[in-house]
Amino acid sequence: MVKKAKTGIERRQYVRAKRVLSVEFKLKQTRRKAADKSTYLSTTEDMSIGGISFYSDQNYAAGDVLDIHVVMSGVLDIFHGPAKVVRCEPRKPGALYLVAVKFIKPAKRQRRTAAPTRKTTKKRI
Repeated sequence: MVKKAKTGIERRQYVRAKRVLSVEFKLKQTRRKAADKSTYLSTTEDMSIGGISFYSDQNYAAGDVLDIHVVMSGVLDIFHGPAKVVRCEPRKPGALYLVAVKFIKPAKRQRRTAAPTRKTTKKRI
């Protein structure tokens, strides 16, 4: 479901789907001085091609960068890399936060999965 702003313009690029997956995450970059950089495990609330939302007992600030590893059924890697916190909302007073992150796209060189092919010409005999 794509949410619309009050102006009627869509705010999301990608449609989100309700999926419960395992997620491992840790704080990679923040502006706060005292930051816990431990690794945590949780489950996702929903996901899309551009990002995910998951539950955490840690409160993160918008702009924080997390190292995220999303796994399906403990076997299939869905995503592993950096993600930027878009928002962090309390769900239960003093207990859980719903953290929404946007995947940070890797540089073009990192996105390539196969080596570039060389164009060759056949010699005529």
